[in-house]
Amino acid sequence: MLKKVLLIAMSGACALSLTACSGSASKEETPKTTQEAKAEKETNYAVKTVNNIEMQIKGIETTENGKGDKNIVQITMSFKNETDSKYGVGGNDFIFKSGDKTYQVKADANNIGTEIAADKTVSGAINFELPKDVKSGEFSYQPVTFGKDKPKILATWKISIPNNK
Repeated sequence: MLKKVLLIAMSGACALSLTACSGSASKEETPKTTQEAKAEKETNYAVKTVNNIEMQIKGIETTENGKGDKNIVQITMSFKNETDSKYGVGGNDFIFKSGDKTYQVKADANNIGTEIAADKTVSGAINFELPKDVKSGEFSYQPVTFGKDKPKILATWKISIPNNK
């Protein structure tokens, strides 16, 4: 009789310990699933290569301007120079089109403006001040030209503007 009680008690303890382990494993899996869902929501934009410079959008953030009537959209990019010489890139080399309107870079923002040494990578931001109703558009690389040459769009990304933080 004592053996039966002891076996039942041990079986119960084993069942409880297995249940506890099972419960903790599912708690650990939940954050992983959430992280995977967040990663899927983040949009990966194609790498574009122009003049042997790889350009990639790393992130897009939206904040409200000081007046509250427009959004400041900051596009963070990475530039990799795959040439044997320096290459200059600046915020003014980019435009944003939504519908029939074209927006220029926000001039008083901290936009990228640098020379990229050969075989080096730099990152920087390009900022636009956009009406709050603009939710998507085309972000384009249109380098500034001098003289009579008309600027040409050399790369374009279709982007969605995230909600204000």
